[in-house]
Amino acid sequence: MEVHQQQLVRHLRHRFAALLAVSCCAWLGMAAMLVFVWWHRAQLGIASYLGFAAGVVLSLALLLCLVVIAVRLRGIMQVRSRLLSRLEHASGHDELTGLLNRRGFDAALAQLLAGRHAFTLLYLDLDGFKQVNDGHGHELGDQVLRAVAQGWERTLRAGDVLARLGGDEFVLITQASGTQVDALCERLIAVAGLALAEELPGLRIGVSIGIAACPGQGCEARRLLASADRAMLSAKAQGKSRYQRALCESSCSRG
Repeated sequence: MEVHQQQLVRHLRHRFAALLAVSCCAWLGMAAMLVFVWWHRAQLGIASYLGFAAGVVLSLALLLCLVVIAVRLRGIMQVRSRLLSRLEHASGHDELTGLLNRRGFDAALAQLLAGRHAFTLLYLDLDGFKQVNDGHGHELGDQVLRAVAQGWERTLRAGDVLARLGGDEFVLITQASGTQVDALCERLIAVAGLALAEELPGLRIGVSIGIAACPGQGCEARRLLASADRAMLSAKAQGKSRYQRALCESSCSRG
């Protein structure tokens, strides 16, 4: 889709350049005719002056048309460019929460892996969300997802990448490590617990978190996600609303 958008923008630019070139050639031809008439005005007589005046009027009218066309085309191209930017943004972001979606996350993860940057990946799955969705309706469920996503965004550091994979599953890429990751997980769990504090005080949302670290080289996206997912399931099996590191972080690397 992104390639198609770039091709469309290039196509519009080429069309605009071609139209402008043709119009300029036409105007230059008119200007050449005016110069010819003026240069031979003595031989052509009074008719030359009338022709010259008519040519000036036509030339100015043509020039004005060129300006109007150029302005209109520029406006159209700007509207198209903004529309394409919105489409590109929508293709990589979740409509409900505004976070990156799976496509946007895959692109961000691939960029980090290609740059061989060390980072930590957190796989987050909400606890108790199904009961909210089934017992109180999807509207409240959507409200919970938005509240959790917004709360988590406020707790993140610059450079952290948060995405919603779908349903109540999220992933977070962070440069934090060691005890910093522990503190981050505690904040994420606390924020999730406040999602329904006002609407349904008796019902608490939790989050189970799986942690997998990438040392900076030799990591593979599929293995990294699978390792963090297994750690998340382990945390959920141990009582939920907790975090668990991958048992063998080397499993994230190519074997």
